[in-house]
Amino acid sequence: MKKILFTLAAFIFSFGLCHAQTGNNAVSIGVEPDFLLGSYTSYYGVGIGGNVKGMLGVGSGMGQVTLTGGYSTFSSKSGTAASGQTLSLVPILAGYRQSCKSGFYGEAQAGLGILGTKYTGGSFSQTNFSGAINAGYCQNNFDFSVRYNTEGDVISLFALRVAYNIPLKK
Repeated sequence: MKKILFTLAAFIFSFGLCHAQTGNNAVSIGVEPDFLLGSYTSYYGVGIGGNVKGMLGVGSGMGQVTLTGGYSTFSSKSGTAASGQTLSLVPILAGYRQSCKSGFYGEAQAGLGILGTKYTGGSFSQTNFSGAINAGYCQNNFDFSVRYNTEGDVISLFALRVAYNIPLKK
């Protein structure tokens, strides 16, 4: 886990060192409530997550290539078969974000998601294909978005993200 986060941080930091592109480069740091969909809602409550997104401007337009890494955790509901368990999700996603001059944007992402469960006496984790679709609005470096995220056919969620974008100098 530490190796994954270190690698992700190093890759995002490298966005700031790239000067070949003429677009807008930034790092976005966000928090989000996460809402599981499907049968998992019977066992787990609303989750909380955080993520870091590197955005590398492409050309002179409003497009950006993105790399996102995050962590979300969900506590189990008492009185269910999952009582006492904690569910976690670590997505590592690459994508493309297209912005409009009005501040609205859309983004598609694909990558890997590490899904883990901790319970009394042990833990379990698996890695799945992960995909996400984001839509949002950015104004004065504040970023508000909604995301639908799926981990293969295992789990899906809906998230509301609030973030601050830190522009990187060219």
